[in-house]
Amino acid sequence: MKITHLSPARLRYLLGALMLCAEHISLATFPTLHMKPVVLQQFHAPTCIVSAPDGSGRLFVCDQPGRIFIIEGGMMRPVPFLDISNAATTIAHRKVISVGTGYSERGLLSLAFHPGYANPASPGYRRFYLNYNKVYQAGTDPPQHDGGTWTPNCTTVIAEFQVSATNPNVADPLSERKLLLYPQPQSNHNGGNIVFDSAGLLYIGSGDGGSSNDNNVGHSGGAAAIVGPPAVPSPSNALGNGQDKTVYLGKILRIDPLGTNGPGGQYGIPAANPFASTGGGVKAEIYAFGIRNPWGLAFDDGPGGTGRLFCADVGQGRIEEVNLIVNGGNYGWRYMEGTERPTFSSTMTHPGGTLIDPITQYGHPGIAGTTLPLLGLSITGGYVYRGSAIPALQGKYVFGDYGATAGAPSGRMMGLEETAPGSGIFTLTQAIPILGGNPLSTRVISLGRDAEGELYVGTKSSGGVMALENGLPNGGLYKLVAAPVSPAPLVLTAVKDNTLFSEAGGGGEELSNGTGPLFMGTTSTVSGTNLRRALLQFDLTSVPAGSRFNSALLQIHIDASETPTGTPQRNTILNRVTAAWGEGTSFSATSGAVALNNDATWKSRLYSTTTPQLWALEGGDFSSALSSSYGIDSITGTRGFFGPQMASDVHAWLTAPTSNFGWLLRSDEGTASTTKTLASRENADTAKRPKLTLVHATPFEKWLAQHFPAHLTGQWVDPSGDLDGDNIPNQIEYAYGFSPLSYDMQNGFQPIFSPPTGGSTTLTATFLRDSAATDLTYRLEISADLLNWTPIIVSTSGAAASGQNGGTVTGETTVSGTIIEVGVSCVLTGDDAAKQFVRLAVDRVP
Repeated sequence: MKITHLSPARLRYLLGALMLCAEHISLATFPTLHMKPVVLQQFHAPTCIVSAPDGSGRLFVCDQPGRIFIIEGGMMRPVPFLDISNAATTIAHRKVISVGTGYSERGLLSLAFHPGYANPASPGYRRFYLNYNKVYQAGTDPPQHDGGTWTPNCTTVIAEFQVSATNPNVADPLSERKLLLYPQPQSNHNGGNIVFDSAGLLYIGSGDGGSSNDNNVGHSGGAAAIVGPPAVPSPSNALGNGQDKTVYLGKILRIDPLGTNGPGGQYGIPAANPFASTGGGVKAEIYAFGIRNPWGLAFDDGPGGTGRLFCADVGQGRIEEVNLIVNGGNYGWRYMEGTERPTFSSTMTHPGGTLIDPITQYGHPGIAGTTLPLLGLSITGGYVYRGSAIPALQGKYVFGDYGATAGAPSGRMMGLEETAPGSGIFTLTQAIPILGGNPLSTRVISLGRDAEGELYVGTKSSGGVMALENGLPNGGLYKLVAAPVSPAPLVLTAVKDNTLFSEAGGGGEELSNGTGPLFMGTTSTVSGTNLRRALLQFDLTSVPAGSRFNSALLQIHIDASETPTGTPQRNTILNRVTAAWGEGTSFSATSGAVALNNDATWKSRLYSTTTPQLWALEGGDFSSALSSSYGIDSITGTRGFFGPQMASDVHAWLTAPTSNFGWLLRSDEGTASTTKTLASRENADTAKRPKLTLVHATPFEKWLAQHFPAHLTGQWVDPSGDLDGDNIPNQIEYAYGFSPLSYDMQNGFQPIFSPPTGGSTTLTATFLRDSAATDLTYRLEISADLLNWTPIIVSTSGAAASGQNGGTVTGETTVSGTIIEVGVSCVLTGDDAAKQFVRLAVDRVP
């Protein structure tokens, strides 16, 4: 009898068994969510997050410079799925325009897989589509859309690519087939999102061409030349690209990428497009118009979905909006911004027809003359949640904002819920509950969705595409999950805080504020003078030994502003303190007080009237590594700081408790009058006191941290790889509680077949399982043909093993810690006794 030991490492997302009722019962508040880190510090700017419709569970992330990465099992494969960046190793592969360390809206913007991607019988088999910007090539690319003499800034390309026929993790950069190209007058407002409907039609979000007010060169009726800065404004009655149906800009376009009746035969024009037969120069590809800069197209097409197309449209100077896109709809730009009439189009004639209002809108911080909530500067569109992991989120539209503070990270997560099914009337939740605080200490650049309908957030800490933070890329990928219940996050309140004041008191005294509120920023109208810095420290002695955390989240509360006039925007910086400091009993409700013994001051870390202990550098000793940063604006309330360096700081303190001196908060000290008042640990309202929330790592994350301590969050460890050469794949090493870096003499799985007697044979086996590995499912399976496998023993989520289909658990014995040896017996009869294979399959839920 042939006995085969098979133990493949298989990754699989488990489908939820919960069936959700599609009927709307009543409006409910948004549940508290956690932004669980998935991949950090490994790509620059995640502009698009999508899944492939092939059942693989893989997630694909577009990085703005021109690479697409695969996320599998919660880790990022190191080799890109596709590299068409300007830095690609082969010149022929370089397609995307170069981007640098400054802010840019150009690059690789979106990815969409054809619905028939995984179906060999479909004409869309192995095909996917990209929206990217390339260098404009006169004589090769289409000419300027108005026949003018202006030089385009770049060209938008809608192109088809194909995946390798032999490797699903690699695409062919030379398989490109360009479908649609159109020049962009300026560098911004490229739109960029592309999405498929269920019929295989491709929708393209196109911005108005850039500059501002839809009125510069290359904009219908715009200025003939740029004079300035700023540009000479066009007449206030100019049509603009948004309303000009003879240009592709400022539209939602719809094409059939596999059709041939479009210009040049590279794509098809759907017959149901509203202007498919209009002629006269009107673009037949237009599906909807009057759009400014769509950044977020998504169909509500999950289980129970309505099929409606949601579009987030970035506003000009005042309003951000979300629209429901319908065939032939006119959304008003540039005649309207949201439901307001912009002053720059004050004499523009109404374009005619019905202008469709947004389903929600909000204003920019600092604008006047509006009753809208003032929440952010640039909307980031999202998705209607149709997953199963968070029932309380079902049917709600989740979206975000890039940031409420120009030039500094200050993103926000928001939500919409329809008041009644199909009503088109939505209630806005201005800040959905996010563990650790919302708004966020990062920009929200994109949202995405996996094959199960679960949602992801793409973030970026700096505004520059290729800019680094602590020497690494600062793009991030987070998964929205329900706030953890077991093990519950640890929430710690600051045990010590204080404020450092750079100026002296009236009698030359050093100033502090040990028991009063905290301050940061500058109070003087002269920049760089009268500085305030806040110190915070948390006691970690109550943290259980061996704890590992995937998130460290700091909450502070902005109570009020010291600034008498204006609320300047600025960046607030968090750094780890490197020397001990004190908190005395000094107190002032509004400013610095005379320092008392043991206070921290600008000069002294421990003040004393006799022998003060000084900082090595005045203003505090702190690490040059940025722990986190935030854009603080005029909006008061709770702010949430987070980032990979904060978690690293906490783990360093847990390893060496004597190095725990907390964090220093600094504001933009080069700008005058920027002080903000923060609630201290003595605040009467306990909810406003500074809090540190620590979210426990998953068992797999703990295992990775133990064996790969230098790895970044989500860095690839091949589940089927064998780093130590012991013929035990890495994921099985995790399942057995082994080290993947040291050779194991024991293989953790011992099957034995007894000699056949009386037409039967007995399989006995032992295998190891880790009861702490709650993300694993162990299945002992048998097969007669290596194709069809029958489970006989199953253990899920750390629970005791149980028998199925004749399998019996003969015992479970603790080997060490949480590692258990499972004994198995199964009597095989008939054909099963003649030939049988056995394997242990281990599935992991990321």
